Amino acid sequence: MFRKVKELFGGRELPGDQEIRLEDIPDLLASHETRHEADLQAAFSSSRKKILATRERLENAVRSLSESKNEGDFHPKLQKIVRNSLPQFEKALLLALSRQLPEDADEFYPACSESLKGCVKGLAGPGRYLRNVFPGEMKEIRALIDEFGKELNLLTPLVASSRARREKFRSLRSAHSHALELQGTLKRLSREIPALEAEIRELERAKEVKKEIMDSCTSQLAGDSAFQSVVREAEHSEKELMDTERELNATISTFVHVLRKAEKITQRSDAARLARDLKQVIHMATDHQVPRGEDIAREAGAVLPVVSSMIASGEIQLKNQEERDLFSNPDAIPQTLSAQIAQSEQARENAGRLKAQLDSHPLKARCKSAEHDLAAILAALKRKETEFRELCEKQKEMQEKIPLTFLQMEEELSDLVGMNVHIQRE
Repeated sequence: MFRKVKELFGGRELPGDQEIRLEDIPDLLASHETRHEADLQAAFSSSRKKILATRERLENAVRSLSESKNEGDFHPKLQKIVRNSLPQFEKALLLALSRQLPEDADEFYPACSESLKGCVKGLAGPGRYLRNVFPGEMKEIRALIDEFGKELNLLTPLVASSRARREKFRSLRSAHSHALELQGTLKRLSREIPALEAEIRELERAKEVKKEIMDSCTSQLAGDSAFQSVVREAEHSEKELMDTERELNATISTFVHVLRKAEKITQRSDAARLARDLKQVIHMATDHQVPRGEDIAREAGAVLPVVSSMIASGEIQLKNQEERDLFSNPDAIPQTLSAQIAQSEQARENAGRLKAQLDSHPLKARCKSAEHDLAAILAALKRKETEFRELCEKQKEMQEKIPLTFLQMEEELSDLVGMNVHIQRE
């Protein structure tokens, strides 16, 4: 039997080499798999006949026990054993032997195994009580079960080899699908990478065009004395705006710091209305939107007399020079705040007007448009270059994987068909 297994599934030593295309592999596998299944069925056919014959003899031997029971004259104790154990034994073995054994080799072996398992279980169970009652018959039954088991054991290496061979077919089909996928990916990359390179070149050209436009506009504007005069005026206006805003923020910060001290005192003294008025002025002064000059002057003027009295009484201590300078003349604070807000608004208006004048210049507008386009081009270029690197890395990975996959398939195919198989490369 072992020689039979080797002949069937050990590979045929055929001379020469065979070169095939990747797309021919499924047909090659199908033809060898068909031959493998035919050989397997033929090998099982011989064993099947022997096993069926043994099972038939075993079934007849079990049924003959009933006839021996009727003919025998047993001791009362043995009669009790026969009465109790014989029906159980017959039932167990006949049930196991009644199991259908399919024609298909894959189903035949496990069905035989289950049938044999039932017989062995019945022999070890109720059968053990019958050995002394029917020594000859039980010896024959045991011998037939052993024969059944030996014949089934001969099929075990055949089944194992068949399963291993089928796993090879499955593995090769999986490898073939993987190889097709790798080749498909490599073909797709061979199309996408050049197309992406062309896109990157086009973006590089567009980038240079936009840079040239910006350089040209900048150069022409640098030589335009009227434009440069407005530029200098705008720069001065921006500086003036920063100075006025810095001065205003410093005044508001000092003013609010003192008002917060007053608010804490009014909270302790239970002056709810005054605390509410102080909080309103603090909110107006610190809001992200600059208040109107007349509004802050009015609200500040309403609370300053109380704050001044707190300073005069010593309830509020002025801690730094800024606070002392600002509150040296409390009555002037509303006007100071209103004037600084007006100066800041005027500086912002001037800066905005000059900026709009600069931006409206045709060359400046063209330069700004080119700058906007350049930013979009650079962002797209960055994305495309990242994509290009990723595709190139993927291509390199595929180029390394495909030869290894082909070599593995060639080894498995050669072992399967019994000759050196070479797969054509594209």
